[in-house]
Amino acid sequence: MDNFEEQLVEKRRTGADTAKKILISAAALILASFFMYLAISGLLTMVIFAVLTLGGGIWLLGNFNTEYEYILTNNEMDIDKIIGKRKRKRMITVDISQAEDFAPYPPENEINADATVHAYTGSDVDAYYLLVNHSGYGRVKLIFNPNKKMREAIMQELPNTLRIKLRNNNDR
Repeated sequence: MDNFEEQLVEKRRTGADTAKKILISAAALILASFFMYLAISGLLTMVIFAVLTLGGGIWLLGNFNTEYEYILTNNEMDIDKIIGKRKRKRMITVDISQAEDFAPYPPENEINADATVHAYTGSDVDAYYLLVNHSGYGRVKLIFNPNKKMREAIMQELPNTLRIKLRNNNDR
């Protein structure tokens, strides 16, 4: 039977994100106002620049809405980053059967990895990490926020030795 699960999580906004949004909005408005001032003084092509400046500011503000989609199909897990609900980028595909560890994040001791993929909401409260051997990146530590159904689906695809080890640790 095929194992398929998907989940979409939204990255939480920080104070730095809010400050950047305010700066972008203010800069776009000031620049558009300057172009409109030039348009009033006789340069009508400046109206086009004003409209383009406002459009660019709106486009930049949309880039702050980030979501991550986790797609588990049998033993492969794809992590996609969705920016502004208009651009999707595949971050990584990992083979769950090559996993070395799966546990809540942050771990008690720091795990060494060749690469780290941050695909979580920004909160460590419900975050997990998956340490897996990747053919292109070596040991990869994936930090993400799987819900209960996704965690159960991942547990089904983990190597048997790791699954037994995790169940024994949970029984304690």
